[in-house]
Amino acid sequence: MTTVVTLMNSAVTQAAGDALRSAGLGVVEVETVQDAQAAARQSRDTVLLCDGPTLASIAKPMTGELPKDVRRVIAHELRTPLSAMAGWLHLLETGKLDEAGRQRAIEKLRGNIEDQVRTIERYLGASQEGHD
Repeated sequence: MTTVVTLMNSAVTQAAGDALRSAGLGVVEVETVQDAQAAARQSRDTVLLCDGPTLASIAKPMTGELPKDVRRVIAHELRTPLSAMAGWLHLLETGKLDEAGRQRAIEKLRGNIEDQVRTIERYLGASQEGHD
């Protein structure tokens, strides 16, 4: 099961968390990066949901380690599924989807989450170390 860890408390994160919960995904709300890391270690597949400044503070130590062109590719490959997820969340939030549409949205959200996990593993070496 994929777990979504939210690392900020805003209306956007709350709405996204609610939509993801209704889609059947586990959502864990935390207040610190350390808590997010601990929650991530307890799940096989984890996605971190946070705001831009929080993400920048987490990623800042890594930026010196990766060439600019690699960072650009990673950013693109992470933004693409995020954009799709935002669109599906919007459709779920509007309540205009019938049951078949809701199921399709859930499938697409899961697929995009899996895409992000694969991208992170591929580029950042965040394999399933510590997950037996």
